[in-house]
Amino acid sequence: MKLVKLLAILFVTVLMFSNVSFGQNAIPSGTARFEALGSNPFILDASIDINNNPAWSSMYRNYAFGDIGRNTVDDFQLTDQYAAVNFGISKDLTLGLVLNKREDMWNNFLNDTTVFPSANVSQPIVPLKILFSWSTKSFSLGLAPYYTAWSLDAISTPTSGSTAEIKRSSSSLGATLGILALLNKSGWIEGAVDFKMNSFKQETTGGLNETIDNQGGLQLSVMTRAFFQVDKKTDFNIVPYLSFGMYSWNPEVVPAPASTIYPKYSNINFAGGIGINFRILEDGLLAAGLSAGYNSYKIEQLDNVTSDQKTFTNFILPKFNIGLEWNLTEWMQARLGYSRSVTSYKDKSEFSTGTYELTQSLASLADETISTGIGLQFSRFSFDGTIGENFFKQAPWIISGKSQTLFGVLSASYNFNR
Repeated sequence: MKLVKLLAILFVTVLMFSNVSFGQNAIPSGTARFEALGSNPFILDASIDINNNPAWSSMYRNYAFGDIGRNTVDDFQLTDQYAAVNFGISKDLTLGLVLNKREDMWNNFLNDTTVFPSANVSQPIVPLKILFSWSTKSFSLGLAPYYTAWSLDAISTPTSGSTAEIKRSSSSLGATLGILALLNKSGWIEGAVDFKMNSFKQETTGGLNETIDNQGGLQLSVMTRAFFQVDKKTDFNIVPYLSFGMYSWNPEVVPAPASTIYPKYSNINFAGGIGINFRILEDGLLAAGLSAGYNSYKIEQLDNVTSDQKTFTNFILPKFNIGLEWNLTEWMQARLGYSRSVTSYKDKSEFSTGTYELTQSLASLADETISTGIGLQFSRFSFDGTIGENFFKQAPWIISGKSQTLFGVLSASYNFNR
């Protein structure tokens, strides 16, 4: 809630001291634009690209951006909020800050109810990422350190008997290293490596002396993408991309009770695709492509008696992404996206008493296939949002007499570059 108020004050102040005119100095971007265009990997988007690869921060100097949020909690609150700013501090260097944007795997860990320590350990709070880039005319290098942490210390001191204490903590520490290289003014290629260590610890002393922590917690991802310009007049580009990701999680208890089962977790995924990105006449942008992916999630539960293993495998082919953005006026864009995929899913469980296998074909959720959105620019300020289908089906309150939520996800940005 405080972040919403801060963003609102910031943007209102920006508008008050800006020329109240319509123009193209704004740079529309954000989660709202990305999702409205079908969560499309074949588009350029300032805030999405900067967060994926800090080398892009050299291309967007003196730029503030963030998400006002999504998922209405009540009439006044939203979730998934973050704010960021990037400054050009010299001709070659930029320095920025991203606050409250989660880029670790804690949601994956804590959502799995089979992780027995998860009931006692909370995910780290208020993630902080620093943006740094160095650039030449044809090359940019970016680095983005990331840190978030949480702790709790509870001490019980009875009038008689010994003192008991429980200390709990969790943290994520890592960085993203990225590059961006121009290809003779006819395109570009980028690459990024993201590395993080996710860890937790619980120490109990007094009565039960026990330590719960994790071995592993490694998170690693690698991506590369390119725009190869085929036609300069229409800015027609071929857009290939590849990505790889993995993480592991291995809780451990010392001393180890004989009856405790220790789950080990590992996840690995690959994705890749090829698409196109080009201008339509003078007013539109179309990006579309085909992707494929593979994901394997394994859980091993070991104790002195049994050895159980579960493996969940997804092979995605095909996956279609289409995004259309059209300038209705100089200060307004309409957006339409399409995303659909087919997955071959396999669930294999191996127990000491036998095995179980399930294979089936699945489609992506039907209610996430079509996405729509709108972008508004006022001088250097951009406001972007996704629009729910019910708004079109039932119409605004003034017509239908029914209250409607206009926007689903809201993003905003301000370009104060000269």
